[in-house]
Amino acid sequence: MVCAAVSARISPEYIEEIYQVRLKPCVAETLDLNIVVNLVSATSQCIHGTVIAEKGDMYNLDVWKVNSILGRDFKYPESLGERNAIELAHHISFAGRNLIIHQEDDKVGVDTNNE
Repeated sequence: MVCAAVSARISPEYIEEIYQVRLKPCVAETLDLNIVVNLVSATSQCIHGTVIAEKGDMYNLDVWKVNSILGRDFKYPESLGERNAIELAHHISFAGRNLIIHQEDDKVGVDTNNE
């Protein structure tokens, strides 16, 4: 799994500017709230602003509970711009995951003996 954090200025209708993108991979046999929260916290560390995620990503918890768990401002998307930012983060994390998977595939067929 790969988590993407996007730091951006968002208007109600679209993404105005992207400041920073961060990716953090995680390998886990099972997925639970603790793993997701730790991954989101680590990925968004040192990025200022409000964390926005889909409700299902945080196991449908109330916003105040997620605020408390993360220790920072959190909200679910309300505008088209916020939904676009989440969609962008999903595309980035999916692309990052594919790069990691294909990088591992490339290593399997490489002969490192150079003889």
